[in-house]
Amino acid sequence: MGSKTQTKERVKNYTPIWSPQPGPQVALIQCPIYEVFYGGARGGGKTDGMLGDYAIHAGRYGQYARGVFFRRTYKQLEEVQFRAQQLYPKLGAIWLKGDQLWLFPNGATLKLRHLWDERDAENYQGHSYTWICIEEVTNWPTSAAIDRIRATLRSAHGVQVKLRLTGNPGGAGHNWVKQRYITPAPGGFTRIIDPASGETRVFIPAKLEDNPALMLKDPGYERRLLQAGSAALIKAWRFGIWDIVAGGYFDDVWSPSKQILTPFKIPAGWRMRRSFDWGSAKPSSLGLWAESDGQVIENLGLHFPRGSLIRVGELYTVAKDSQGYVKPDTGLNLNNKQLGAAIANRSQGVNWRGCVADPSIFIKAGGPSIYDQLREGAREAGGGLITFSKADNNRVAGWQKMRGMMEASFKDVPESAGLWVFENCVDWIRTVPVLQRDSKNPDDVDTDSEDHAADETRYAIMGGGEKQTSNEFRL
Repeated sequence: MGSKTQTKERVKNYTPIWSPQPGPQVALIQCPIYEVFYGGARGGGKTDGMLGDYAIHAGRYGQYARGVFFRRTYKQLEEVQFRAQQLYPKLGAIWLKGDQLWLFPNGATLKLRHLWDERDAENYQGHSYTWICIEEVTNWPTSAAIDRIRATLRSAHGVQVKLRLTGNPGGAGHNWVKQRYITPAPGGFTRIIDPASGETRVFIPAKLEDNPALMLKDPGYERRLLQAGSAALIKAWRFGIWDIVAGGYFDDVWSPSKQILTPFKIPAGWRMRRSFDWGSAKPSSLGLWAESDGQVIENLGLHFPRGSLIRVGELYTVAKDSQGYVKPDTGLNLNNKQLGAAIANRSQGVNWRGCVADPSIFIKAGGPSIYDQLREGAREAGGGLITFSKADNNRVAGWQKMRGMMEASFKDVPESAGLWVFENCVDWIRTVPVLQRDSKNPDDVDTDSEDHAADETRYAIMGGGEKQTSNEFRL
């Protein structure tokens, strides 16, 4: 009798070690779907949700539960470990520092590891895990490392394996994360079928309002968040808005409504220019540009100051999956002759001036240069002669000049040359506005990002090239 009374008292006074907060965290814990992307806004309780999810997984499967929690660098794992040290010892788990893992009383284990790129993923070949979390997934510029590590999810003991990812808008991987998890079901909570594997995935959006514990314990958090940076960055982080360019190199000088144009006929007096950035395993990018002579386009009532550049077309050799979705930063692996033929075909109908390309393609290393091979491919395909000059590859100066032109078009600065793009230039629009700053050199862009269209834009802006004899252009 006394024992029952004591038990009732323990239940009455019981304070759970951790319990999911109503809303997204409960949805995460209960979600039966193999692959879940959780988050969208800062302060949504991502880390707590993941650590709690694994604790439940460990409790359910015991010694057969083998988890690993990834950040891109070990330094980034410090916050994860700080919160784990507050939670897991209360469950009887101990931290084995030498092995960098948590050992639970029932034999379950959770490793804390870094995963910089796909080369690090190779270190896990032959491993078996039942639960994997990849936190702040937009830090990875491509999905390559994550796609490789998912192959380690397997169990010979009937454990339901889980892949869990978290992230916010922005970062080098903004585009591929958005395309994989957000674009197919923007509102979240909808099953997405992977066209290649048939596996299911789902996006569970979480906002600051979904983490009342944080708002209660730290009421000043939202105020500090609203002071974190540009208006675009704040909106993205506060509300989890993926269509806003967040914290990027160009986010303060870019507005789709102002700088994306419906195509129109290029006036006869304008110069036509090309710029080119070479790639094979990565995409190649050819930009087709019209340079304004400063005259008003009478039939449209438009005026572009002299020297303004409008991107009127492009050739971007990016791979796509069976459903027609872009595989970010993945090229078509064309050989140089094939690429030369494609450039010639895309350039027909125009005599070009100011054609500039990546200086590296002109290097001769005991044989024909890439440039020589491109020209040969164009000739063999009957496309005639294609010509480029070496681009000015001063990165910082080029980015600053590009920002200046984008600012002019963004703010409608009179008589200052600006930069615009036609709406058909989908790969420029997809990749350039979301480029992030280099963490070690804020005056440069992050070269791990999909920066090929941006590079050739920078080449075009810095000038150079051949003379033009005709102004006709075929859209």
